[in-house]
Amino acid sequence: MGAGARETLNPSLHLLVLSDSALPLGSFAFSSGLESFLTHSTPQKPSTTLLRRFLSLSLSSLSTTTLPFITAAYNIPNLPTHTTTYSAISSILHLSDTFDATTTCPVLRRASTTQGKALLSVWEKSLRPPPQSMPPSLVDLPALITSYRHQSGNDNPPHLPIAWALISLSSNLTLHQTTFVFLLNHTKALLSAAVRLNLIGPYVAQRILAAPETLEVVQRAQETGLRVGVEEAGQTVPILDLYQGRHELLYSRVFNS
Repeated sequence: MGAGARETLNPSLHLLVLSDSALPLGSFAFSSGLESFLTHSTPQKPSTTLLRRFLSLSLSSLSTTTLPFITAAYNIPNLPTHTTTYSAISSILHLSDTFDATTTCPVLRRASTTQGKALLSVWEKSLRPPPQSMPPSLVDLPALITSYRHQSGNDNPPHLPIAWALISLSSNLTLHQTTFVFLLNHTKALLSAAVRLNLIGPYVAQRILAAPETLEVVQRAQETGLRVGVEEAGQTVPILDLYQGRHELLYSRVFNS
């Protein structure tokens, strides 16, 4: 393979890499409130029915709390008002700070920043494409992502949705692909957590993941999220914040959230 081939960005390959459950983001440490939900619930329905209900609520929550920020972060580098990397990073940091402020549950906020830092580190060490293969943009995307990683401090740490949007854009993924894979990864992480909690087995998890009903829930959450702006973003399933917040009070737990 020649040097030219190595410098060609393959969006399809990056799409598969970003959708890989083995991406080292530490997502295995988080259950997105599922463990707390199961602990505080008295199961009166089959485990699969309970899990499908929780998955639907969790995706619905993401569609209005997180997807609007992914969309905004994805669009910032190509806004005509941002002609320099400095102006773009200022907007990115402001957006990240807004997401931090609107994420009222400290457990969820900590999970987002932990995975955001991990994703930026993975990009820097493994996924950063050659400059010649970067998609067209009004600003220097690698410099923007690097600035977001290093300028984010304790008061404004990097968040997963913002980092996800910028890295997906640098990989030449469309906004539709970016949001869909984000929701799909969340679905896979929840199903993996359900297996580790012995709620379901691995074969059942794969059956749920491949089910048309699951795809419909993911697509519905995506469609909703793409219609919601940052100004309208907010938690539509507040009970999930309660489950997340109660997680730290569990006497015995497998996950960090």
